[in-house]
Amino acid sequence: MTTIAKSTRPRHLVARLLERPDLVHLVQGLAAPVLTRLIRRIGLEDAGEIVALATTEQLKGIFDEDLWRSERPGKDETFDADRFALWLEVMLEAGEAFAARKIAELDEDFVTMALCKHVLVIDVDGLSVQMSSSERSDDDDLVEKALEGCQYQEFEEFRVIAKDNRSWDAILLVLVELDREHHALLRALLERCCAISTEYIEDSGGLYDVLTSEEMLESDVAAEREERREHEGFVAPSAALSFLELSKVTPLDEILRSRTYDAVTRAHFRAAARARPPAAPTRRPTSREDEGAPTAEGLQSFLEVLREADVLPPATEPRLLEAGAKRGEELLFTQAIREVMARDAELYGKRLMELSYLVNVLISGCSHDGRALRPFEAVEAALCTCNLGFERLLGERAEPKRPGPDALVASVAEHDAVKAFMVGWNLLHHEVVLFAAGALRKALAELAASQPDAQAAREIERVAAGLGADTDAGKPWRSRGKLDRIARALGAEATSAYRALLDELPALPPGLGQGARGSRFLSRAAQVRALQAMLARPEKSGAKGAAAAAAPAKPRRKRSPTGAGPRK
Repeated sequence: MTTIAKSTRPRHLVARLLERPDLVHLVQGLAAPVLTRLIRRIGLEDAGEIVALATTEQLKGIFDEDLWRSERPGKDETFDADRFALWLEVMLEAGEAFAARKIAELDEDFVTMALCKHVLVIDVDGLSVQMSSSERSDDDDLVEKALEGCQYQEFEEFRVIAKDNRSWDAILLVLVELDREHHALLRALLERCCAISTEYIEDSGGLYDVLTSEEMLESDVAAEREERREHEGFVAPSAALSFLELSKVTPLDEILRSRTYDAVTRAHFRAAARARPPAAPTRRPTSREDEGAPTAEGLQSFLEVLREADVLPPATEPRLLEAGAKRGEELLFTQAIREVMARDAELYGKRLMELSYLVNVLISGCSHDGRALRPFEAVEAALCTCNLGFERLLGERAEPKRPGPDALVASVAEHDAVKAFMVGWNLLHHEVVLFAAGALRKALAELAASQPDAQAAREIERVAAGLGADTDAGKPWRSRGKLDRIARALGAEATSAYRALLDELPALPPGLGQGARGSRFLSRAAQVRALQAMLARPEKSGAKGAAAAAAPAKPRRKRSPTGAGPRK
C-alpha cells in the first residue's frame, strides 16, 4: 500500500491533521464547501476534533450543504433531521457548552425548524385547563396514555416531548445547557415550537393523532437557504428542472428568435445580483495569534494533504474552458469564447457567468445514467450542449466552413450561452432521445413479431408498451432499466446503445467512439444526423451502427459506413 493511500484513510488523515500545531488557523481558514468535503472524507462520526475547530459561520455554510437531501435530480431538497441529530452528537463530543453555544449562534428560524423535526412542545398548563374544563372522554384517556409512553422534559410551563427516541438524548443535553447558559433564547425557541406544535395538533385531529406523526413544515427555512445559495451560484432543483423542461417544450423556432433570457434564468440572475450582506471586518491578529498562524510552507503542506485525500482538486486541474480539450479537437463554441476572452473582457465575464449557471443547472436538475452528474461531467455536458446549439445558431450545414475569429466573436455577442444551451438541449431531446425512442419502438414491434418464443414475445411487447407510455409523456429514459429484461433478444450491443441514447442527457454509445474533445456527450450536428441515419435503417439500428455514426469523422482507409458521408 502506498504512503498516500495510507495517509488518506479517514483515521490516518485525522491523525496527520491533528499533528499540526497550526491546525486551528488552517481549519478556520477553509471555505465552508472545502471543510464540508473534508468532514465527509473523514466521516462525520470521526470528525469531532475538526468540527470543534470550525467557526459558526463555517458551520452555517456546512449545514446549508450537508443537512439537505434530494431523492433525485430536479426534486427539491428536504431537511435531513437524522443527519442534524448526528451533528449534535458530534458537537457534544466537545462538550455541552460548546454545542449549546454553537446552536445559540445559529439562525433562530433554522434552530426552531430543526427542533420541531425532533420534538413536540406543548403548554402543560393550557392542556390541563383544556382537559379539566370538559367532561372526561375516551380521547382524554388516550392522550394521557400516549403522554405516559413518551420521553419528555419540562421547562417551566413547556413540556418537550420526543418524537424519536434515537435523537432524544442529544436534544435533551443541548436543551438543558441552553436553559442554563442561554435561558432567554431557549424560552423564545420553546414558545415558537409550542405555537407550531399547537397549530399542527389542531390541523391533525388532536394531540393523540400527532403523537404518532413526524411531519413538520420547513418551507420558510428552505427558501432562506436557497436564497443564500443563489448568491453563491447554486440553482435550486425545482428551478433547474423548470429551465430544462422549458428548453425541451418551447418550440425551437421560438428559442432561435428569442433575444432575452427566459423567465427562469432572469429570476436566477436577479437573485444572484442582489447585494450580499457586508462581510465582517477582518481583525488583525495579535502577536500571540501570529505565533500560531501557519507559514506559507505550512499552508502549502496542509493543502497538499487535502489534495492527497481528494478533498481539494489537483493543483493543475483544468479550467472550465480547458477541461478535456485537445489540440485540433476544440469545440467551435469553446473557440468562440476564447476569442471573446482575448477581445472583450466584459462580454467574456458575462458568458462565463452564464456557463457557470448552466453547469449548476445540470448538477441540480439533470440525471445521467440514473444518477446526478458529477461536476466535471456537468462542465463537459454544458459545453457540448452549447456547441450543438451554437452550430444551429450559426446556420450549420453538412460540411460547414469553419467561421473566422471575427464571425465567431460577433456570434457570441449576438447569442448568449443560455440561448445556445437551450437550442442544444431542445435538439438533444427531440432529435436524439425521442428519435431513438421511436426507432426502438419500431425495432421492438418487429422483434416481437418475429420472436418464436411466445413468452419472450409477450415480454418484448410489455417493454414496448411501457416505452410507448414513457415516450408519450416525454420521458423515455424511464424505460432504460426495462431494456435489461429483453437484452438477450435485443442483443447486448444494441441494448447498451439504446441505454446511452435513451437518457435525459444522452451519451454516445459506450466503447464505440468518442465525440469532440474526447467527450462522451454529443456536441455536433453531424453526430446527430449520422445517428438518425443509422437508427432509421433496421439492419443498422444496433450499437455498432449507432455508435460508429456518433464517432468524429476520420480519414477512412477502407470503405465508408453507409449513411456516414456528407449529404449532397
